[in-house]
Amino acid sequence: MGLVASKCFGNRFRLQRGMHTRAVRAGASPNKSGSVYAVMVSWQVKPQCINEFIELSLMDAQGSVGKEQGCRRFDVIQDKKHPDRFAYCEIYDNEDAFQHHMTTDHFNAFKSKVGDLVVGKEKVSHCKNVYPTSPETCWNTKNDVKADNDDYFKKGSLHVIHAPKYVKPEMADQFIKEIVADAEASCEQEPGCLRFDVFQNITDPGEIYLYEVYANEDAFGYHMGTPHIKTWIEATKDMYQESREEMTIEEYQNSVTRIGRNVWPPDNAGWSVY
Repeated sequence: MGLVASKCFGNRFRLQRGMHTRAVRAGASPNKSGSVYAVMVSWQVKPQCINEFIELSLMDAQGSVGKEQGCRRFDVIQDKKHPDRFAYCEIYDNEDAFQHHMTTDHFNAFKSKVGDLVVGKEKVSHCKNVYPTSPETCWNTKNDVKADNDDYFKKGSLHVIHAPKYVKPEMADQFIKEIVADAEASCEQEPGCLRFDVFQNITDPGEIYLYEVYANEDAFGYHMGTPHIKTWIEATKDMYQESREEMTIEEYQNSVTRIGRNVWPPDNAGWSVY
């Protein structure tokens, strides 16, 4: 799909934001403060087990969003370059809601089987949202669409960035200021940017997750040419840690970053932040 087509597709999503707002606004914010509890997970799956892992992930994700009152989202992402790499972005009202999640039948069924499908241990980060924080933010997966009745929407055509950045702890606040400026400009000025969430690890404040969703890959290419991302890159170039877990910071980030398609929820499930 060319850039012109990507802009049209992005504009279509932009126009739909108002409709999504009215459809889910009543349950958009978990509480008046606008805070959520985010769990960011990265997996390495055995190549021969990819399909089984996807089925197991869908069971847990759909059960979580459909049955748990405190679970707002449970996004499942598959890396494009490395199809055996996956990520979750789980959004809960608070830590108590996450603790409840771990007592559910669907989670325990997932837990009992997933160990045989993966390589090594998953990376899990427990985070707070630093952007957006408005009580008007829509964190919900939209449940009133009949997405599962039509395979067209289940292809996973969105382009999702699930990427931690590792910043010197003393620079974390300044880094957040700079990335929030980029995120705000991306959501407000780019027709193909559906959401740009920023999360900070609760116990490791130098780990800051960028969770970006674009209408397609061309929309992300458009983002990379914008003046606001150039400003962010220049402002933060000296803020990063040099190494982590005996790897260079570039090697470590590449091992835990996931960039690719949405496995679930489907394309028409209300991805917009508005």
